[in-house]
Amino acid sequence: MAGSTGDGGEATILVVDDSAEVLSGLSAILRQKYSNVLAATSAEEALEVLSGVRVDLVITDLAMPGMDGLELLGRIRRGQPETLVIVVTGYASIETAVDAMKRGAYHYVAKPFRPEEILIQVEHALQRISLERELRRLRSEARQAGSESDAFAGIVAQSKKMHDVFDFVRKVAPTDAPVLIRGESGTGKELIARAIHQESGRHGARFLGINSAALPEQLLEAELFGHKKGAFTGATADKKGLLSSARGGTVFLDEISRMPAACQAKLLRAIEEGEVLPVGGLEAEDIDVRFLSATNAGELSRIREDLYFRLSVMEVTIPPLRDRMEDVAPLATHFVQRYAAKFGLGPRRLSGEAVEELSSYRWPGNVRELENVIQRAVVVSAGETITAGDIWIRSRTSQRPFLSEGALPAYEDARDRALSNFQRRYVATLLQRSAGNVSKAARMAGISRAALYGIMKRNNIKREKQWEIA
Repeated sequence: MAGSTGDGGEATILVVDDSAEVLSGLSAILRQKYSNVLAATSAEEALEVLSGVRVDLVITDLAMPGMDGLELLGRIRRGQPETLVIVVTGYASIETAVDAMKRGAYHYVAKPFRPEEILIQVEHALQRISLERELRRLRSEARQAGSESDAFAGIVAQSKKMHDVFDFVRKVAPTDAPVLIRGESGTGKELIARAIHQESGRHGARFLGINSAALPEQLLEAELFGHKKGAFTGATADKKGLLSSARGGTVFLDEISRMPAACQAKLLRAIEEGEVLPVGGLEAEDIDVRFLSATNAGELSRIREDLYFRLSVMEVTIPPLRDRMEDVAPLATHFVQRYAAKFGLGPRRLSGEAVEELSSYRWPGNVRELENVIQRAVVVSAGETITAGDIWIRSRTSQRPFLSEGALPAYEDARDRALSNFQRRYVATLLQRSAGNVSKAARMAGISRAALYGIMKRNNIKREKQWEIA
């Protein structure tokens, strides 16, 4: 089975060790899962390989004659910074392995090692490479002109489900058919309504968005349909309604299910007759608008049946973010760039761990919740790189998938997963506050340095470069 780095190609791994026995054994372990495994018996030979082949991951022994693993690591970091390095060391050389991580190694493995331990670390490393390459691709795309039309310029998505929605918009937009947009709160229903307007023949006219739940019944009726002087207390002059003022354009009725029953009845007549009767008026006024509306999927029963049939000639559902998790990374990248520019903070980027943190959450608040989390992370981040420690999700502990839906796992599995989640977030915060100084972080936590290293190793936590002290 060939491992992939996520850019359409198979991963290439280089193993470096002066021991023929170790080199052969480690290569055999890796070839169980990865097909492109290269071998070198010295650091000098490894550099020759690296000069002619793009290598994704290097696994090197530290103690080698001639150029040792630390020097090889430094040469790789300077010449091929995108290549990750895992160092292999004996138990007596743990301090050297830690030194290697301070110099930029991805992780270390102590001898004697178990095959599954090596495979797990390699898998994690290749996932990191995949995420970082995807982030670079997204940032590059963001700098270039978008491939979508202007109608979709404000909508960031790469999932098939959202592109199916885009295809639907392109088909229905040129018509005047009413469209009912369904979806959970925070999924971007108004953005889709605006895209329909922009793709339609009415794009040069007004797009009028109205929140049907924002106004009390009498005021909403007067705003929608207009009123005549003296129709009610405070009506000191005639006023044209919003439906009349949007002539030639598009009217978007958000939260249509929350509209009072009396207004729903008048709206039905306006759609059927193409005219409105102002409050207190005797003569109807013609209107020329296209109706778009939106509601949460669970509130359809609150819409009059006859009005529902009028509004839902065409119907589209916006999938929740948890059903299109491949959109999390591009959306997060988009929001990072938006808020870094808005707050004048200079360039910001998401680390691989931050993307992993975002991608492991189910986002009950959908895109709106993700935007809020990223906005906070941009503000609190200490440098250009936003780390996992900067990601704070208010409802995270109560929204874990294994606790909120489906079959519950065994108690010990659930406990271990919860403990791992806690340890990763806690240690990330410790390392951030201690600038990567593990001894200081251990003192802050009230545990030994060895215990903290044990937690970091079990959870595949490494110190980010910006945490290191020169």
